Amino acid sequence: MRPHILMIVLGLLATGTAGPAAAQETSRTRARETLPATVFAQVEAMARVAEQDGIPGDILFNKALEGAAKHVPADRLVPAVQAYAGRLQEARSAFGSGAGGPLLVAGADALQRGVRASLLKGLGSGGERSPAAVLVLADLVQAGVADDQALSLVREAMRRRTREQQMLDMPAEVRRLMRQGQSMQQAVEQVRQRLQSGRGGGVMAPVAPGSEPMTRARSGNGGG
Repeated sequence: MRPHILMIVLGLLATGTAGPAAAQETSRTRARETLPATVFAQVEAMARVAEQDGIPGDILFNKALEGAAKHVPADRLVPAVQAYAGRLQEARSAFGSGAGGPLLVAGADALQRGVRASLLKGLGSGGERSPAAVLVLADLVQAGVADDQALSLVREAMRRRTREQQMLDMPAEVRRLMRQGQSMQQAVEQVRQRLQSGRGGGVMAPVAPGSEPMTRARSGNGGG
């Protein structure tokens, strides 16, 4: 999992509650105040084109601000934002016109990490599709899981409405099993079996004693 991408997705979800116009104005204003005038003008032009295609322009302003925070030179920042805009457009084509900003951000990241657009499209168009599912798909592919098996495992988790944190744990569990000597196919199948045996739950990554997350309510034992 790439923590900074997850934080961007969560940030977009949070700012969405304030309304798209307010969120975009904030990022646009920050970009205007932070970026060199020539760079801002180019990013603003890209954002306008993106908005015409149904992609929130604030995503590109945020990307430019991220690059500026990392002190990326202007001659590299603009092409990077342009390439990012292209991946957002490719993600939108895969997901359809109803895809929101967080899903597009996750899709663009997955494409950069080598996930094929056809795999993103394979996630379907239902309401259960989420940024977390896209990020997990990319993590599984990067872990060495074959495309068709990675997609099948994520779709299984989606069908079973696996809790988000449990879904996010799946790639780490596959890696752990492979480190223990299981083949990729065996590791994926074991994680799938745990999904299938659970009651709507998923697979949990191993945790240190005494730090078990409270993901399931304890009932009938008087414990808290």
